[in-house]
Amino acid sequence: MLFNSWGYIILFLFLGTFIYWSIKPSWRIYLIALGGIAFYCFWRWEFVFLMILSPTLDYICAAQVYKTSDEKRRRIWLYTTISINIGLLVFFKYTYFIYGSVQYLSSLFGVALPDLLVKIILPLGISFYTFHSISYTIDVYRGVIKPIGKFSTFLAYVTFWPQLMAGPILRPGEVLPQLMVPRNFNLRRFSFGLERIIIGLFKKVVIADSFAVAVDFAFGYDYFSLSAFDVWVSAFLFGFQIYFDFSGYSDIAIGSARLLGVEFPENFNWPYIAKSPKEFWRRWHISLSSWIRDYLYLPLSGQKFGTKSEGGISTAGLKNQNTTVALIVTWCIMGLWHGASWNYVLWGVYHSLFIFLFRKMRVFDWLEKNISVISWGVTLVISMLGWIFFRAQSVEQAFVMYEKLFHVDQYILYLKKLPAIYYYSVASCLISLCILHLLKYRMKLFDRKFGLALRYSCIAVMFALVVLFLDNETQFIYFQF
Repeated sequence: MLFNSWGYIILFLFLGTFIYWSIKPSWRIYLIALGGIAFYCFWRWEFVFLMILSPTLDYICAAQVYKTSDEKRRRIWLYTTISINIGLLVFFKYTYFIYGSVQYLSSLFGVALPDLLVKIILPLGISFYTFHSISYTIDVYRGVIKPIGKFSTFLAYVTFWPQLMAGPILRPGEVLPQLMVPRNFNLRRFSFGLERIIIGLFKKVVIADSFAVAVDFAFGYDYFSLSAFDVWVSAFLFGFQIYFDFSGYSDIAIGSARLLGVEFPENFNWPYIAKSPKEFWRRWHISLSSWIRDYLYLPLSGQKFGTKSEGGISTAGLKNQNTTVALIVTWCIMGLWHGASWNYVLWGVYHSLFIFLFRKMRVFDWLEKNISVISWGVTLVISMLGWIFFRAQSVEQAFVMYEKLFHVDQYILYLKKLPAIYYYSVASCLISLCILHLLKYRMKLFDRKFGLALRYSCIAVMFALVVLFLDNETQFIYFQF
């Protein structure tokens, strides 16, 4: 079931919320667990058993890790649950990718392997609920949290419907305590949740879906005939689309949880105003980047892990060669997490390269401190151009598009193939970004007395536009991951 559908709004936001606050507090945890299972059944009911397998496995293994004093046996339980969880993720998500890569390499040596005949369906949200579940056992092993007594509470944490399909990626220490203690209804918290849902729906159905038409046209066009200007516009179009699409989803998820009295960590914080790649990843998909940092990068580099969904992957320092290798390996895995394609691997390498360069070259630190507008412009260009790897339909398309950026003869206006409205749209978004940033962070307009009326007027307009555009249900981009 899609967030941007009347089915979700009626069944979960209205009916589910009403039932939640109407029943006994001791029953609410069961409603969350059953509601998450029902929510998943709207996609494919037969995969519910697979989704429940991960939390069941981690619940059992975490209990054994906590009870066992022998370090060797504790590691066996830990590695068992990690291996099974990652094994399931690799099987369902990467079998075709791995076999296709082997098939291609074998063809280079004259060996033709047959096509893979088995049909594997990628379970919706498997990358997210696997990370939710596996972090519980790891945190118990590390001594960050203690195992909880009731399986229903842990199942509710993993299957909580606001975050089940595409995050934010939750930490057990951040959410489990909230689920274990009955929440009292709070009108202010409830109204905040409604606002975030309206804002999220507006970002998705009004802005992101409008950009989707242009992005599909731009990246579906004959990329050999595009001009350099067209490539720039295509990258920026998708950069804005994926931001409004995914941050819109995160807003709806955070708002939906807040209706039930549960607070999720923020997942986006104005990423396109970042002044360095490391700052960008402190602002973009914060829950994933910080998860990857604490559960993958820091263990690989031998540094101390963190316990909160904040800071991003790049906050840890580069102290030696081991951390540099760990950074590159982590970013390759980060790319693969997004999809089983070499495009995503190259996207990960692309970001690791710029994070490394910005850390090693002092000129970037100087620019960030003294001429921040240049630092912002450079970071924005790096971030937007990186989306070409992410959105291109093939590695060839990505490299052809990048190649055009370095040819002076491609910067001729009459070579332009994309409609002029696409150029105006990108320019409008950049201007709006600057204006909104100034209003929110410089003038503090929304904190003044008359700002409250302006705020609710904007929410009312957004709500009206959402109702107008909601008939067209489209999938969120991150559902495919």
